[in-house]
Amino acid sequence: MHKAWTLLLAGLLLAAPHAGANELVVVEAKGVDLAPGAKVDGTKVLQLAAGQRVTLIAADGKTVKLRGPYEEAPAPAAGQVASMGDALKNLMNQRGSGTAQLGVVRAAGDAPELPEPWIVDVGRSGARCLQADVAPVLWGPKFAAAADLAIEPADRSWRAKGTWPAETDRMALSGRIPLADGGSYVFDVGGNPANVTIHRMPASFADPVLQAAWMIEKGCEDQARALVREAQR
Repeated sequence: MHKAWTLLLAGLLLAAPHAGANELVVVEAKGVDLAPGAKVDGTKVLQLAAGQRVTLIAADGKTVKLRGPYEEAPAPAAGQVASMGDALKNLMNQRGSGTAQLGVVRAAGDAPELPEPWIVDVGRSGARCLQADVAPVLWGPKFAAAADLAIEPADRSWRAKGTWPAETDRMALSGRIPLADGGSYVFDVGGNPANVTIHRMPASFADPVLQAAWMIEKGCEDQARALVREAQR
């Protein structure tokens, strides 16, 4: 893991509260009455029916993904609470095979780092995380002259057109353009299309540690890095 990123990460986590040794925090739940951000006692039996799913984060940073039918304690033998820096490093190290870990340094020539955590990079394809009920700000190339902008969902059911202003890398998007949670969209700026999947963060996720973990879970690794950098300013 890159040393500078590790130091930034540790600094953010040491400044933020996190779950106790036996507590798990709900990141995502499907078909079960558990709200994102809720805490679950890992020593108590959790019942999930067939088809129900829940993703939890333990105090040591490990992700616990459960799928029903399930009837066990999700963390019956929880140990000591890890340092918060180690907790999120554990979380990052659990990234699935074929997926770049959050701590891996970008190779020369790759996309530049985000200047802010809550902007939508439309210069390349991938997942983008947005705050709940907040109109997004697009981030893309800076052109000498105004460029065409087009946005449409993957099913091409509608198309919005606009103009990307000259000499700027950002553009506020009207709240009237519907970017739904889980929706896939094509952003075309100056003839350069990018396929983007939108994830809306639950409003209950106020803790930056949980926000970063949620971003990682959704595949918004660059935004998680930017969130840590912003917290250190």
